[in-house]
Amino acid sequence: MILFLVSILAVILIIWQNENKDITVYESDIEQDEPDFFIVNGKYTLFNEKGAISSVIKSENAKHYPHKNVAILTKPNLLIYRENNTPWRVTAKSGEYDQEQETIELEENVVIIRDEHLATPWKLTTESLTILNKSRYVTTKQAVTISDSVSVMKGIGMNAWLDDKKIELTSNVRGNYVQTN
Repeated sequence: MILFLVSILAVILIIWQNENKDITVYESDIEQDEPDFFIVNGKYTLFNEKGAISSVIKSENAKHYPHKNVAILTKPNLLIYRENNTPWRVTAKSGEYDQEQETIELEENVVIIRDEHLATPWKLTTESLTILNKSRYVTTKQAVTISDSVSVMKGIGMNAWLDDKKIELTSNVRGNYVQTN
């Protein structure tokens, strides 16, 4: 009972102290944090300078924030096209797409699969990844695992140049290779 009375007195004291003070809400700050539109099961196609499809971004949900001109994506699913090769599929739990820079930051359970039609395709997994679509560059500072039917490589940090077909694991690289007959 005493605890209840003390609680009531504390609330009254707080209200009394704040009675003459105005709480200022800046409308522009609220508007900056509000999405101006959302998309359900959306698809966004990017083209290169030659007019060919560069990437296709799909997501279950996307919310666009106009102040930063970014879209927050739920379960993004990308196809990254490479000249005369099958596209790479990239999936994650969430992502943020910057439309001006054409970059996408992916978070949580990021998976890249090449040649997904194979029984054991080439696969890269990590927890976060940044894709710079204009320069076709991919990077992360997180742990990375790359596997296929005969090998597994692990490392911390990665840089990849998609058009050059070059991947660099930046530190703590370990690999296993099993030769098949």
